[in-house]
Amino acid sequence: MHVLFVTSEVGPFSGRSTTAEVCSALPKGLRALGHSVTVLSPFYRGIEPAAHSLARRLSKIEVEVAGEKAACEVYTGRTVAGVDLIFLGHDELVREVEDLAVGDDLDLVARRHALFARAAARVVLEGKTRFDVVQGHDLVGALTLAHLAQSESALPRVLCLHRGASHLPRFGPEHGAVLGIDGPTLDVGVRAAARTIVASESFAASLRTRFPAADVVGVPNGTDASVWNPLTDPHLAARFDPVDLSGKARCKESTQRALDLPVRADAPLLFVAKDDTGGGTLAGFEAVASEILRNDVQLVVELGDAHDALCASLESLQERFPDRIQVRRAFDEGTRHQLLAAADLALAAPDEAPTGDAVMRMHRYGAVPVVRRVGALGDLVIDCDAKLATGTGFVFEGNDPDDLLGGVRRGLAAFPREAFGELRSRVMRVDHSWDRSARLYERAYESLFATE
Repeated sequence: MHVLFVTSEVGPFSGRSTTAEVCSALPKGLRALGHSVTVLSPFYRGIEPAAHSLARRLSKIEVEVAGEKAACEVYTGRTVAGVDLIFLGHDELVREVEDLAVGDDLDLVARRHALFARAAARVVLEGKTRFDVVQGHDLVGALTLAHLAQSESALPRVLCLHRGASHLPRFGPEHGAVLGIDGPTLDVGVRAAARTIVASESFAASLRTRFPAADVVGVPNGTDASVWNPLTDPHLAARFDPVDLSGKARCKESTQRALDLPVRADAPLLFVAKDDTGGGTLAGFEAVASEILRNDVQLVVELGDAHDALCASLESLQERFPDRIQVRRAFDEGTRHQLLAAADLALAAPDEAPTGDAVMRMHRYGAVPVVRRVGALGDLVIDCDAKLATGTGFVFEGNDPDDLLGGVRRGLAAFPREAFGELRSRVMRVDHSWDRSARLYERAYESLFATE
């Protein structure tokens, strides 16, 4: 089977989002099962052709957007894992990853989506490479599937959604002519797809309510072990695994020194990361941070793009309690690895969670999750019992800050107990491999042919 992925991002070439990771790791998993995979993505100017052995085709892909003709350059290559690559470039419209993200100028964003989606559909319709399944990712993938449906292509079409509605551009009826569709892009894409796949059953259930005629299934993502693996991670001060956790203790000590926190093995280190999708974690945390600091705890907080008032509030806490809380506007990728390796607990309480990538990384690095039961988080984390004999984290209900405080307090109270060590080892053994996810995707593809 030959599967074509159409995506706005693919790691390590562009982006650091869930979409980029899925479109990097899942093709490798499918290749291991004997399938061919091609990933089609925009050629952003940050991609170096020579560094990735990409070849530029002499012929371009010509499309028409809002009555104007445009020609996209075509670059091809192959990863070391055997995944084929096609990049489509246009100097004026598609230059940066952010060009296809939510923006203030929706007219321009719509033109960019229309250009890439039409060109991607053209690649399929030209027939130079035979594909068995076309899998579109997020909004640009939905638009590509819609154009293929309009062209009456008989190829099975699958739509994968990795972002919540608040993180997708909201094109209005006035953009229909540019996009070449009639209706909201997501709605049109779901109708064009034979199946829509999301990363959690909770997210799938909400989409079934919105699109009752659609075939929507939940297939959990995996974690790329070549990137997120405490036994091989080059960013860490020491390596560790579920059997030997001594390296995690050294990682905690190294991080405490780097952040000017007292080096204490007996104080639980809680990592509060910015939300990848949706808001909620930092706002809820800020409301109860002073109460959390009444405990014997060390806090490390990533602010990300939180609003100024929230940042100022948390930074003022650092000024008052520098030996208890450290706040940073942003961390580089290596530091995020180090913080997960150092953390005893990690908080995730977004307003929406279409995917659970953050929790899978917490499990992988032995940072026991404290999560709100929302979306994929509720699917992935089993609440611990009172004896810590079962469960893979601490789950709380509701959006009230006091609910969040209760979840954190449960985690902090568990830390000194002897059973916490076994809990940490247990969460690290949870299977979040892409091998498992790839087999589920394989079944999803095969069932499409079985119903034809």
